[in-house]
Amino acid sequence: MTDSLRDTLPAAHRHLLPEVYDRPAVVETRATCGDCAMCPKGDRTPGAADVFFRPDLKCCTYHPTLPNFLVGAILADDSPEMSEGKRRVEERIARRIGVTPQWLAPPRKQRVLLEAARGTSFGRSKALLCPYFDGEGGGLCTVWRHRESVCSTFFCKHDAGAVGDAFWMANKQFLGTVELALSRHAAQAVSPDVTEPRIPRLKLTIEDLEDRPPNEDDYAGYWGEWVGREADFYRACHAHVQAMTAADLTRLLDEPDEPHGPERLAELVRRHDTLASSAIAARLVPNPKMRTTTLPGGVGVTTYSLFDAMCLTPDLFEVVRQFRADETVAETRARLAREHDVEIPDALLLSLQQHEILVPPDAG
Repeated sequence: MTDSLRDTLPAAHRHLLPEVYDRPAVVETRATCGDCAMCPKGDRTPGAADVFFRPDLKCCTYHPTLPNFLVGAILADDSPEMSEGKRRVEERIARRIGVTPQWLAPPRKQRVLLEAARGTSFGRSKALLCPYFDGEGGGLCTVWRHRESVCSTFFCKHDAGAVGDAFWMANKQFLGTVELALSRHAAQAVSPDVTEPRIPRLKLTIEDLEDRPPNEDDYAGYWGEWVGREADFYRACHAHVQAMTAADLTRLLDEPDEPHGPERLAELVRRHDTLASSAIAARLVPNPKMRTTTLPGGVGVTTYSLFDAMCLTPDLFEVVRQFRADETVAETRARLAREHDVEIPDALLLSLQQHEILVPPDAG
């Protein structure tokens, strides 16, 4: 039986998600965690991006922001395979950096570093490495079973190219909205007196700059009577979310404080519908934004993502160049068959379109 989108997500809250998550799971065969597709394999792979990840880092150069109920799920998980992840979470809580009633978050300085260095250093600098990443055995996540929305939806390469990327982005945005709504609701349900720090995004306190926890008074202001019992608070948040129903989440997302919930759900459904579609546009042209590189095996092309460059054979690249705005796709295919004895399978044409190698003329 095919896994559903719901089956691929953490158990703590997947029972609350809407029916779109009962659709079949989207499998990305080209994004391989065990044998990272972004790591160099000796010789340069024809068509691969000039950007490679370090094998001891992979795409785990990101510090997740864990919502309170997922932190509680980690702490409540007594299975042997979660022991290391639980130990690391407990260690993070004890340090009090990024520890708030709603989140177990990265240090704010880490966020500033990632924002400034993402383009140059993602996948390449140990300074950005996730604290839950275990480098032994090829590199594993110690909290994967209870991962958050970003880690659940990031793939370096997509079987359906830009169409797949758009689906996962919509999925991430909706799941992020769910995490925000649930973490806020759970925190207030467990203790209405707790609060969150009011520090603008990408701004640092002196404690942030010097890698120190908040001062005692500020920290006590966030946590109130739960100071020293943060782990118990997170467990209580997990229990609260576990007891909720799908109708409860729907009501939360319909509240004025959560204005993006319905629209992001609609976008997710639309993007999944597009992903499942095999419709080919009436007219297609080579993407004018496509970057090309001459390679030993043909032509390297980069379109929607630096991480998903592809190599086209010289013959296929010449076929791509034959598409024109003044012809329909059907007319171009007929001309290629008549003049060059070239037949283009629907599946190949759809793939070129999904990867934005060919685009509708008005999309350029």
